[in-house]
Amino acid sequence: MTSRRAIAALFCAVLATAGARAWGAGIEDERPQQERGEVWKGIMSSFDLPFGDLLKESADATPEHPLSVSVGLDYPLQSNVSAQSGLQSQGANTLTSPTAVVNLRYNPLSYWFFNFTARRYFLPDRQQPWNPDFTYAFGYDDWHPYTLSLIYGNYGGNRFSPDYGRGEARTRFNQGTLSYAFKFPMPKLLEPLFLIDEKDQVNCSVGANVTPRYTDLKTLSLKAYKKSLALGCRYTTPENWYANITLFYFPNREQQQPWDPDFTYGFGYFDWHPGTISVQYNNYSGNRFPGRETAPGQGGFRNGSISITWSIPW
Repeated sequence: MTSRRAIAALFCAVLATAGARAWGAGIEDERPQQERGEVWKGIMSSFDLPFGDLLKESADATPEHPLSVSVGLDYPLQSNVSAQSGLQSQGANTLTSPTAVVNLRYNPLSYWFFNFTARRYFLPDRQQPWNPDFTYAFGYDDWHPYTLSLIYGNYGGNRFSPDYGRGEARTRFNQGTLSYAFKFPMPKLLEPLFLIDEKDQVNCSVGANVTPRYTDLKTLSLKAYKKSLALGCRYTTPENWYANITLFYFPNREQQQPWDPDFTYGFGYFDWHPGTISVQYNNYSGNRFPGRETAPGQGGFRNGSISITWSIPW
């Protein structure tokens, strides 16, 4: 079985598991009534618009402060500019310069959100056309298990002051990505294989991504509707340590670019509470499964970056 077929089979298995959880399928004795109720409750609560929460405090649905702000430093472990590949606003998801980051997240209602991140490159001559001055995302994202999410994100070469003569643009909205996903906890059957401590947790999500317009490096042209499937899991401890991995599958392999990863991963310490500091390693480069060719400057541990972030208290 080829690696591509193996990944497709894995996605089918996960979709079957998620579907079984969602509809309460399976043997009655193995599926507690309470869990089936949580599945249905999570699905039905997704994309809810509880306008009444605007008139009263709600400890669960809406944060006490709808606006959260964080500042940080993102430092690449390697900065080989010549090995990077891309075209116009799309390219390698690797940093080539230490970067100061300011992130703003606004939750006006329930789990509806808007996120804006600004970047300042300490070595501006290393910034590539696809390295953004800012990124943004919005949509619905509930962290609870058994919920659905719908998110638009644009992480391409957005510019505060674009040089139109060089083909830059403030943003290219149709080159962002729309993601639809379902969250679920790791099946109980698998927990003994993965959990180090019974207090730890593994939560997963399975979803689909669509990019209306994407750069094809082989033909140096824009093409339509790049599609991929994603399966991600995050291992967390009560002390806020974590590790995560996300696998990607492209039904049409020709659409996958050198910078589009087969998988991404990260680990570190993360605390979302105001006034805390988080330290994380993340690798979003063009990682490849064994047996697949990796593009130059992609897919190595040093193609990731380390970030230190402070969540500002209000």
